[in-house]
Amino acid sequence: MSTTPDDRARWDAVEEAAALLREENTAEAAPMLRAVLEKDPGNVYAHFHLGTALAHEGKHGPALAAFAEAERRAPEYLGAIVSKGWCLYELERFPEAIRAGERALQVRTEDGDALYLLGVVHAEHGDRRRAMECLERFLKTNPSVEAKHDAEALLTALKGKARPLEPV
Repeated sequence: MSTTPDDRARWDAVEEAAALLREENTAEAAPMLRAVLEKDPGNVYAHFHLGTALAHEGKHGPALAAFAEAERRAPEYLGAIVSKGWCLYELERFPEAIRAGERALQVRTEDGDALYLLGVVHAEHGDRRRAMECLERFLKTNPSVEAKHDAEALLTALKGKARPLEPV
C-alpha cells in the first residue's frame, strides 16, 4: 500500500487502538476502532485492526467481514488478505482460505505469512504434498525461531516421521 497524507491521518486515528491490540487489550481497542469507523468508514486501518481485535476474541465471522472490507478498500493490503485467510481457516472454509493465501502470494510472491497459512490449510485439508511445498518455501523466508520450529514440527508430522510422546 502506498502512503498518502490521507493514509497518515487514518493511521494516526487508529494508532492508540493498535498499541492496545499489541498489549492484547481488545476490550478497549475495539470500541475505539468502531468510533473511528463511525467518523470515517473508509479507514482501512480501522477495518484491519477491528478484524484483529475480533479474531483475538474468537469472533471469526465478524473478523472476516472486517478483513474483507479492508481488502476491498485496499486490494494490495497483504495483512488483511492473510488475516482473512486465517479467519476462513478458523471457520473451516478451507478452499476459500487457500484462495486467500494464493491471492496474498500474488501481492508478494514469497510472503512468509501467506506460505505458512497455505502450509497449515493444505495440511488440514488433506493435501500433504502442497502443505510440505509451502512449509519448505516458508522456511526459506527467515522466519522467527518459534515459527521455524512450528513449521519443522508440522513438516515432520506430514512426512510421517513424528514420534509419539512418552507418557508422563
